[in-house]
Amino acid sequence: MMRLPERRRILIVPMLLLAAACGPRFEGAGELVPQGETVAVEDGAPVEGTSSEDGSDPGSPGSGPRTVTETVRTPTRAGQTSVARGGTVKIGGLFPLSGGLSALGTPAFQAANAYFRHLNARGGIDGTKIQFIPCDDEATDTRSTTCAKKLVEQDGIFMMGPSFTPFSFTVISQLEQQVVPWVGYDGINVEGFQASNVVTVGAPIETMAHALVPTWYRDVERRLGRPPSKIGAVVLQVAPAKTYVREARDVICPKLGCEIVREQAVNFADTEYATICRNMQNERVDAVWIVTDPASAVKLFVQCREINYTPPAGWLGQHGIYLDLTLDQSGAIADGTIANGAVLPDSADDPAVDEMKQIVRTFYRDASFGYFASLGYASARMASDVLREAFRGGGELTRAGVLDAAARVTSYDCHGLCKDVNLRPPAAQHGGNHNVWLVRAVDGVWEVDAGPIDAWQSETWPRPGRP
Repeated sequence: MMRLPERRRILIVPMLLLAAACGPRFEGAGELVPQGETVAVEDGAPVEGTSSEDGSDPGSPGSGPRTVTETVRTPTRAGQTSVARGGTVKIGGLFPLSGGLSALGTPAFQAANAYFRHLNARGGIDGTKIQFIPCDDEATDTRSTTCAKKLVEQDGIFMMGPSFTPFSFTVISQLEQQVVPWVGYDGINVEGFQASNVVTVGAPIETMAHALVPTWYRDVERRLGRPPSKIGAVVLQVAPAKTYVREARDVICPKLGCEIVREQAVNFADTEYATICRNMQNERVDAVWIVTDPASAVKLFVQCREINYTPPAGWLGQHGIYLDLTLDQSGAIADGTIANGAVLPDSADDPAVDEMKQIVRTFYRDASFGYFASLGYASARMASDVLREAFRGGGELTRAGVLDAAARVTSYDCHGLCKDVNLRPPAAQHGGNHNVWLVRAVDGVWEVDAGPIDAWQSETWPRPGRP
């Protein structure tokens, strides 16, 4: 296992976190961005965007058709529809920068913004600068819709970029109608993998499930001398979590020989978890799968600890709980929890991770890391690389040209943070990201446990090769 020598802790008030998912944002998260304003650097200078400092090619472009943009063209257009070389590309981002999910949104925003600022300071994309304009959507669907409308129609963005908006059901179709690409999408919202205007390095939910569950299952079988047959699931009532559990229940477990015998639905505001712990104990489940946000996971861990309950085969998690705060607030009961991610974990002793942390901390000294920060950073690098690839076609960027450029990048490695990602949209149709890393909680920190695991090679993958 690889382990990062020094871990910066995310600070949060335990009682407020346990009382509800809606609480104050972290200390040390940096200044939030007022609505409608361009991001500013910490000393007050205007923020600028980014480009590759060395002019390197984006990933490993492959050959592929160049017609993906035809399906998203409609008469409704707004914002920057083209950008000349040497100009400024306006990129929007949706993040919960206030409210309970600022714990997830703020690190993702800081990581993406830091990369854009870093590259801008080195000349941009062949002289073309990036202006990154965030909007605080508070992780609510109606606010996401309002933010997207503002970014396109008032701020005039050319495209949407790195974001963290897991619970919006309308923004993707809204941007499709306005012919706006989403390049740098964080891959959390399941609708994005089906959309022809979304380019992402995130792994589809089903892909991560086929890497996580079989690997965990065989590991438990080796450790205990028997496979875990009964699983309990605590499921946040949002689309990504439901998709996870459905894939495990209907496809993965029938092939492995396990069964999800109890599903407990939870919401952000729920505070009573001791009953859930007792129900899992009475059901005699081998393991409990936590398919929730970090705050809900903490409430479960703490209240199970209070009744002295730990399932025999331990805890199985998903990327929603893979943050330092989960372990900081839960204590030793969370040790052994295994979770998944679509990019190289920030706990890896790796040059790509070291570079990311150095760049982000240059602009945000107290930045917190974790799965969503890494994904935001990798998405920003990917967006810059796709724009550079699009410029190869001439001296002007067009929205259609950007999506065509993404379609040519069929084996992208995020400069070491991901592996073999086909950026051609829609991701669910063309494969997207099928390589997954696993992390395990050990003595209060997340350590790299395995990966990258090719989900297409899993014993439970239902189709030969890509989807």
